[in-house]
Amino acid sequence: MANGVVEQYEKGQLNLDGTLGHLTTKEAGQLQILWRKLLEAFASDASELKDAPAAPADTAQSTAKRSMRAQASPSPAPSGKSSNSGSWFGFGASTKTEDESYRKTVGQVAPAGSSAPEFVAQGRARSIRDVFWAATLCDHPDVLVLRFLRARKWKVDDALKMLLACLRWRLDEEIDWVVWTGESALNYALMQRGIGAMHKTDRLGQPILYIPVRQNDPSAQPQEQMVDYTVYLMEVARIMLHPPAEKVCLLLDTTDMTMSNMDWTFFKTFLHYLEHYYPECLGLVLIYNASWVFNSLWKLICPLLDPVVASKVHFAQSTAELQKFIAPENLSVEYGGSNSYKYQYVLPRAGENAKMADVTARNTAMAARLAACDRLEAVTRKWAGIDSATSSSQTLSDERAAAADDLVVASRAMDKFVRARTLYHRTGVISDDLTIHW
Repeated sequence: MANGVVEQYEKGQLNLDGTLGHLTTKEAGQLQILWRKLLEAFASDASELKDAPAAPADTAQSTAKRSMRAQASPSPAPSGKSSNSGSWFGFGASTKTEDESYRKTVGQVAPAGSSAPEFVAQGRARSIRDVFWAATLCDHPDVLVLRFLRARKWKVDDALKMLLACLRWRLDEEIDWVVWTGESALNYALMQRGIGAMHKTDRLGQPILYIPVRQNDPSAQPQEQMVDYTVYLMEVARIMLHPPAEKVCLLLDTTDMTMSNMDWTFFKTFLHYLEHYYPECLGLVLIYNASWVFNSLWKLICPLLDPVVASKVHFAQSTAELQKFIAPENLSVEYGGSNSYKYQYVLPRAGENAKMADVTARNTAMAARLAACDRLEAVTRKWAGIDSATSSSQTLSDERAAAADDLVVASRAMDKFVRARTLYHRTGVISDDLTIHW
């Protein structure tokens, strides 16, 4: 173990530098300046923001607005054809015929009455203010903003540009639709395979995201459904990331993988999203049991990695090495631990999203959250120096901290009215108030 990321595990202490409650005087000042610039932009039309950073070649793209695509009749699955679009330069491409499960969604299999009500897209122009407060979801706003500051090395203008580009992306890609609709629009076979299952935490308290590469088949579903699934995973992971553990531990299991399992398109899409839209969310990447196949591809992967991401990659060839990062009681038996967990997808249940159909209760919860946003925004304008203030800076900081906590409470109370229940709600990991029970 040599780098700073791994040293945290040796010491058993999470590095909290630059996170909420652990800022230097200079960093706190940079946060204040960024908020000032952001608030000054709040009234602008979000649709006039610059486009999000262009994705690299071979990155999966959404083919239409998600809400419109979901309402359209699914096109027939291709017959008698094989796909190599996601394989590594065509090597190891699957030759199997795509079957009826190719586009089948969870909503087509789940019992009646289990899906969320129809999503109502925002038809009116939305300000940057609207999109920002929607994007915070249940996060403490400073936690979200600080991610962009750290990602851009505390350069305020660069962080603001990155944040605004992310808001434009969330607006264009209808991320609020992904949150609202949940699993019903996702590929059923993909959900069953358990690529990206979250269970327990590592030795630093970071949620573990398991990716068994051998379960991946790039030809088994359309690329657009893989993109939707990627966004869904990241949005669900956000629920699990409560300070001080603001990042995930990704366990990439390459046991028994073949060339046909490696999805070039998905990998590049994942990296692009992680770098631009979900910054500072990755704590550690454990590559377990690296096979000769993976080792032969590693030279192709390395140039794609941001240096910061690359510093978080660690190879673990044995159970003993894994347990340096994950305690045995939190590691499944499959990986040499003592935890009996084994991934199994549980279908949505009839009535589980009934609260989303309660328009009166939903509007009440949304109004309460909007009022909390207004209160936090008002005190932040004074704290950031936009509006005149008679209170001392410490008093304003205390008022602002209380207002931010109130917003988090209001956001959690609203969540069950605007987010479809997930597998982790069904299995008791996430409660309605978003408390995590591993």
